[in-house]
Amino acid sequence: DVTLDTDTAHPRLEISGGGKSVRDSGAIKRLPSNAKRFDSHLFVLAKEGYTSGRHYWEVEVGNRRSWALGIARESVTRKGTLTLSPKNGFWVMGTADGRDHWAYSDPWTPLNVSGKQEKIGIFLDIPAQQLSFHSVHKKAALYTFTIADGGNQEEKFIPFFSTGLAGPKPDLEPLKIL
Repeated sequence: DVTLDTDTAHPRLEISGGGKSVRDSGAIKRLPSNAKRFDSHLFVLAKEGYTSGRHYWEVEVGNRRSWALGIARESVTRKGTLTLSPKNGFWVMGTADGRDHWAYSDPWTPLNVSGKQEKIGIFLDIPAQQLSFHSVHKKAALYTFTIADGGNQEEKFIPFFSTGLAGPKPDLEPLKIL
């Protein structure tokens, strides 16, 4: 069961629905300083992290034009400018314009994805050292990362969510964990 951790959420993000929904509120809230909180990007992590086993969750992206989903190492940098990539502890895919989809690999990989992706299935298989993304409605594989990066396998992988770039006019449609 995946639930969003409000302590990690950028101050512009609004968590609701019992920790199952996140949206860009468009306004930065005054929150206490917190080492766990992302301060420069619209990112949030789940409360749960995994060191073993197989885990699956689905996220409804709806009609959002911008989003990113995947996993992050528990130790990822939370402050300042970040680049989404495995070498920085992020295994993520997403879109910034609703058309072109990318795996944020090293270098980024354009994905051959047609049309809107309303619901994304994410399968973390730690024994196989893989993270795979699927289009739930289209029943199609989107991308698979290998997550063996020589890091500490005792460190948790935590589900990662982003509402995308912080534009002047926020997209108010939420990302929803199903």
